[in-house]
Amino acid sequence: MLKNHREKLVIGVIGLGVGAFHLSNSLNYKNCKVKYICDINKKKLFYYKKKFNIKYATSNFDDVVNDKEINTIIIASNDKDHFYQIIKSLKNNKHVFIEKPMCLSLKDLKEIIKIKKNKPNLCISSNLVLRAHPFFLKLIKEKKKLKKIYYLEGDYNYGRIDKLTKGWRGKINDYSVILGGGIHLIDLILKLKGKNVKEIFTMSNKIITNKFKNTPDDFAVSLLKFEDDSIAKISSNFSSSTDHHHIFNLYSKDTSFFYKRDKSEQCFREKDNKPKIEVKYNYDNKTKGQMLKNFLDAISKKKKLMISENELFYLMKICLILVESQKKNKIISL
Repeated sequence: MLKNHREKLVIGVIGLGVGAFHLSNSLNYKNCKVKYICDINKKKLFYYKKKFNIKYATSNFDDVVNDKEINTIIIASNDKDHFYQIIKSLKNNKHVFIEKPMCLSLKDLKEIIKIKKNKPNLCISSNLVLRAHPFFLKLIKEKKKLKKIYYLEGDYNYGRIDKLTKGWRGKINDYSVILGGGIHLIDLILKLKGKNVKEIFTMSNKIITNKFKNTPDDFAVSLLKFEDDSIAKISSNFSSSTDHHHIFNLYSKDTSFFYKRDKSEQCFREKDNKPKIEVKYNYDNKTKGQMLKNFLDAISKKKKLMISENELFYLMKICLILVESQKKNKIISL
């Protein structure tokens, strides 16, 4: 945390894809200065340096992490770079906001957890944007009213297949559509259940991108069984012939919730004689910036993180074991 509320947040932004969005939001945050931006694309780097009048621009991550004035690092680089950038940032006493996923292996996750335990005063969070969606915020807030949730399902329909066939994602050996997309819905499911997972299974295919030999499987279906025997199903669908959207359904003893394309429905059993409740939500870029704002608030104003450190680490553990199940094609018991 900052020593007092007058101390400035001094930020370095790593990666200017999604990171450009974080850069803009950071510049609009009170008592905050972006000192460094970093990207391997020099054309993009100097475009944003000029646009936002940033003091320093570099292609070398070490320039940023070794700067003693910087106390906060926002990481939006390629997935394969996340682990070592998190480790270096924590060792250099920087708060870390990371694009998902944090890392690509259980071994790396254990190393992050080990180092973070020795840095209790540092904040770490991730851009799990659906946590800030008004529908899911309300559902999480009222989850105690949901008795006996026995089934949840979520579909992450990416609709951007070229990100695998043409972009950096298809060039990473350990890239996973679960870690790159389905993780958002898995996070919500774990939060709403509030129970430990006892069994995991994933199956996948690459029927749509089969001609691209080096790309990962573009479609995966994952199953979670919880300690109370409730079940969740998540599809990570990068090959969908759709726009980018999510679908989420929850079934409990007395009520069910359905979310699709910024509209939710609450339904009841036919015999209850209750009408269906329908609500529309506005989900925009301002809402998507709330996870970063919450992270900066946690550092400068000591507010509670929307996703706790323990929740973040457990989410990563479950997602990485789902990937392991996919590779081994077998059920894994925890």
